Amino acid sequence: MGTSASSRGSGPDQSLVPPWADDSPGEPLPDLEPKRFQAFRRSFGTYLKSGKQADLDKALGHYARSATGGRDVGPRRFGAVYTAGSDLYSVLSSLGGDGEFAEALGIAKDQLAGQPIDVVCQRLADALVPPNGDADKIREAMNEAMIEVLGTSDFDPDRLDEEAVQMILGEYLSQAVFQEIVEEVGGTWSQAAANATPEAERRLLETIRAVIEVMLGPQLDGRAIVSRAEIHRFMRKTLDDVWAIWEAHGE
Repeated sequence: MGTSASSRGSGPDQSLVPPWADDSPGEPLPDLEPKRFQAFRRSFGTYLKSGKQADLDKALGHYARSATGGRDVGPRRFGAVYTAGSDLYSVLSSLGGDGEFAEALGIAKDQLAGQPIDVVCQRLADALVPPNGDADKIREAMNEAMIEVLGTSDFDPDRLDEEAVQMILGEYLSQAVFQEIVEEVGGTWSQAAANATPEAERRLLETIRAVIEVMLGPQLDGRAIVSRAEIHRFMRKTLDDVWAIWEAHGE
């Protein structure tokens, strides 16, 4: 879980939103704050030492408000995640049905059935992960989401009903946000005792999962057929709402 062992985090001069990741290209970005990560990383260090949920919530408040530029900017950072996620949702829905859409992308349902789940994850990632700076994070988020929901048994397309596909989408978005936060904690991870890091990561991921489930689930309920554009919009709306919630922590 996570990438804390090798995490360095962004520097103060790096853009709030890399061009390949921007969900609102062309819209202006605010000026960079020279110490925008300071409060977030200091608060996360407090959480690593205490293990308290209140300290994690406070750190997430600083992450949303200052480290990522606020609710109007932070969710823009996940544009590539939304695009790949909407494609993943459509492909998995197709594989659970007639397979025609997946086939058009070179993902044959009959060839995947019965394959080890890691082989299926590799095929999906090869077809759907964009060749940009977020490729590794998106690939990892897809892999973790598939395994979390479907387990490690051989792939059975019949398991991809509406509920399973929605669960995979929610887990995928949770994993993508989790990886981004883990990376931005940077060297602060060194403040945690070695045996405390896995638990700190687990609680962070569970916190992200819980809020994304609450925000994303109602947008998908009762929708048997959802377009890629709608899924993209639902994921963006979810993170808009998540950032608004986190911004309120510690105010």
